[in-house]
Amino acid sequence: MELLGFAIDNATTFMFVFVRTISILVVTPVLGSWGVPVRMKVALSVILALTLTSVIPPVGMPEDLVGLLFIVFSEVLFGVTIGLLIKFIFTGVEFAGQISGFQMGLGMANVYDPINSVQITVIGRFLGMMAMLVFIAMDGHLLIIQTLWSSFIHVPPAGFTMNGRMIAHIVEFSGVVFEIAVKLAAPVVATLIFINAVLGIMARTVPQLNMFVVGFAITIMAGLFIIAMSMPLTEYVIRGFLDRMWLDVARFIRIA
Repeated sequence: MELLGFAIDNATTFMFVFVRTISILVVTPVLGSWGVPVRMKVALSVILALTLTSVIPPVGMPEDLVGLLFIVFSEVLFGVTIGLLIKFIFTGVEFAGQISGFQMGLGMANVYDPINSVQITVIGRFLGMMAMLVFIAMDGHLLIIQTLWSSFIHVPPAGFTMNGRMIAHIVEFSGVVFEIAVKLAAPVVATLIFINAVLGIMARTVPQLNMFVVGFAITIMAGLFIIAMSMPLTEYVIRGFLDRMWLDVARFIRIA
């Protein structure tokens, strides 16, 4: 009853805090996964919003409906943007798996990705799950809550306005998707290009061999071997990009 009374007394502040909180949680990895029930997301958002509302200066209600809708939209935009900045890393990792899978000849071996609601190659799904485990091992789910708190410290409720510097920062950081994809897929792609070149030479020198059948098995085995051998390097790269991502998210919040 005390919590209910507190929420009613601070209804305006609680509403704006809740909107930003749930906007971040539904987009970010782990907490925003489709595997997490909607009721749990809403309950967690309510708990966090109540906690943050108790330590945030109160905000007044706008004078008209247009002002209210504008503030709600800005809070949703701010929360979703922060969530997307965090999600860029996972998109890049899965993109690396897509490139590796196509190069290995597994382009048709797709599985359903419940996080993004799309079809993805098995290699992409595997690397995405690995990135998720690394993210949890680095306490990423707790850092999301810390980032949420930091966003209210630098940008109070109803105080966000998108500006040119923020848009430029988002566009600049989006390039990390291609950067991490190239770095993670490079060992597999380079190895398979060399193997395909060797198979092409063998096809010319020994035409009796069916290089299509032989090469298909060799490229899959070689690709899986390279992925297995490069697991420590893959983890190191993902950790480095996650550390960089948190710095970029903090920078984005500070310039808001």
